[in-house]
Amino acid sequence: MQIQFLGFQTRACGRDYAYLVNATNSEPREFVFSIPAQAFTKGRVRYQDAASVCYQKLQRALEEETAARPLPRHATLSDQELDEYRKAHTPAKRHTFGNPHRRANNLPAPHPQRDGR
Repeated sequence: MQIQFLGFQTRACGRDYAYLVNATNSEPREFVFSIPAQAFTKGRVRYQDAASVCYQKLQRALEEETAARPLPRHATLSDQELDEYRKAHTPAKRHTFGNPHRRANNLPAPHPQRDGR
């Protein structure tokens, strides 16, 4: 099976991401995933991550698809799906100040400089 990203369209209510799925045993099918504009403005998903979020959702949905339950051609990503993606792809926060190995109780306080007198 091959999944091809066709692009996105910006709409007043959000963005639509289109994909073409080619499988050996069926006709090519196009799927569209929508992400509401509020998801971008509220920080639920970054613009540069949106196509990947939709692609991963499509992959999972195709794996679960059956003849009795075909995949709908259009879906809107939920806040929960976007939050799960963000949590899974956000690196752990690092401290950018001070020495992370220094512990107040473990190391002695620095000595004042001596002027040699």
